[in-house]
Amino acid sequence: MDDAALLRGLLGAVRPAPEEIRAIAIEDLALLGDARALDALATLLWDPNPRIQQAALRAVTLFQHARAEEILANVVRHPRLPDALKIQALNGLVFQRTPTARRAVQDAAVDSRLTAGVQNAARAVVTQWDATRR
Repeated sequence: MDDAALLRGLLGAVRPAPEEIRAIAIEDLALLGDARALDALATLLWDPNPRIQQAALRAVTLFQHARAEEILANVVRHPRLPDALKIQALNGLVFQRTPTARRAVQDAAVDSRLTAGVQNAARAVVTQWDATRR
């Protein structure tokens, strides 16, 4: 992997700049496909700007990697993250295509600590997952 490209992408994602520039840098990190960016992307989920949070989560979903799956499952379970991010993470878990990702979605569908909206989204993802297996 090109370490310089990864470093430029990371700097662009975290450096103070207009949100459009940061969002593009985050997308570029996903396009590089270097899993070393996943921890930085996970940190960006706490950015105060919702657009940056969403861009970071979209980038994480593009990785098929154990760390990406862990991040997505953690987003779903986290009590302080917005429901919109949790639903986005649920949809991203489908693309991990692992038994543990499926189990995370199934668990979310019945987790009483989650809002009804997130539980319903998890049920929809389980249904989608079942439909693709047929």
